[in-house]
Amino acid sequence: MARLLLVSLMVLCACTTLRGRADSLAQKGMFVEAAAIYDDLIRKSPYDQELLLAREGLRERALAQLLSNAREARLEGDDEEAEAWLLRFLNHRTAWNAKLNGGLESSLREEVDGTRRHLQRLIGNPARQGHALTAEQTLRRKQPLLAHRELALISRDMEWLVLQSGKTSCLRLRDTITDDSPHWRELVFRYCGHWREYAPRPATAPELFGPPSWTGTVEGLDEAQQAQLEARLTQAFESSPWFAPGGSARPVFSLEGRFVTRRDSHPVELTAPWKESVPYTDHEDRTETIEEPYEAEEEYTDSKGKTKTRKVTKYTKHKHTYSVPVTRYRDVPRSFEYHALRLSQAHHVVVASSVVLDARRGPFTVTLQDQLSESGHEHDVTFTEGNVRPQRPNFTPAEAWLEAKVEALRVAFSRQLTEHWRESYCSTPSLTLDEAARCARAGIAVPIQASRVLSDILGADATQVPTLFALP
Repeated sequence: MARLLLVSLMVLCACTTLRGRADSLAQKGMFVEAAAIYDDLIRKSPYDQELLLAREGLRERALAQLLSNAREARLEGDDEEAEAWLLRFLNHRTAWNAKLNGGLESSLREEVDGTRRHLQRLIGNPARQGHALTAEQTLRRKQPLLAHRELALISRDMEWLVLQSGKTSCLRLRDTITDDSPHWRELVFRYCGHWREYAPRPATAPELFGPPSWTGTVEGLDEAQQAQLEARLTQAFESSPWFAPGGSARPVFSLEGRFVTRRDSHPVELTAPWKESVPYTDHEDRTETIEEPYEAEEEYTDSKGKTKTRKVTKYTKHKHTYSVPVTRYRDVPRSFEYHALRLSQAHHVVVASSVVLDARRGPFTVTLQDQLSESGHEHDVTFTEGNVRPQRPNFTPAEAWLEAKVEALRVAFSRQLTEHWRESYCSTPSLTLDEAARCARAGIAVPIQASRVLSDILGADATQVPTLFALP
């Protein structure tokens, strides 16, 4: 019973401390944070009506504060800041399943209207100007806000505007294609397909390749591991700008290297320091008080009033110090010696792959070299005083380590293929429209000379074109 009371008191003290912290935050105007602490309190006392009412009040004040911040930012002309506050308001309202009073409902409608006006400028204007990709990027950025039901109509209107802009721009771009511009035709084909419109797919450009093949092996890999390595690198190549399903030329990549795991073991003698508590005899001084009797005369008055003397026994005290033996203990350093096996393991891999992709340049080559060394002791000895317990080293399995290295090679292979394309087709100071489209095929930001050429036709969407090639 006493233990239960103690636990209850501890819980009460903890709750009191948390509640004090929450109330302190509320006094500073940090209502969201204070309400979060009340969530913790209610999880511990779910039926405490006082806590529930207090949290409800904090949530109401938090929502009012968030919406007020949004309104204030809107009046100051900072629409982005206003919508950041509005998003926080809507997220909390949804999480709390809160019902709004009339005043907050009215303020929310005003904020929704303000958001509509802002997005009409931010998304609608570029969409009406034919910059559908730019408008779409902004629409995606605003998606967390537009996903709330209060903005569902705005979301639908913006999506319709962007889609119609893309369809209209597709029709315009289809009129710009020519038979001698396969890369521009590919760009238009992807652009129109993005907006669910038709554009003729061009023949495969001569710079593009079909599926790769591989020659050579990596020593130390079994058949399955070799096949997995080739499959990963094939996947990376077929996701690169160099690949097209209809490519007639098939690059033949050389593949060579070595994977080896070395293991070693040899007996060793280990020492564990420990301390033994050893008894020894010491002497301790003690003091005692001794009373010794002695006789003395004292005067007294008898019954007749006469003064007489008599002998009495008295005592004198004095201290006596003596030494006694005692047993004490001291820690004496010891060494515990035991035998174990020292195990070691080392993985080492080196892989190189090479092929000529651009005849004007040297071979494209990617390499990977890495190693991992681990060691540990193995034994079944137990000696508690020296903190010695049985041990088994937990080494990284060769298969798992190799899998991680193959994935690292795939990532490097993919990145370097993209860079190789940029170096081959984006470095010319002056580019035609087809060459600029070919450069954009890398799927990453194009250099300024390519962006200028593309912007003559695509306007602000020129910087967004690489996303068409980055998509699967």
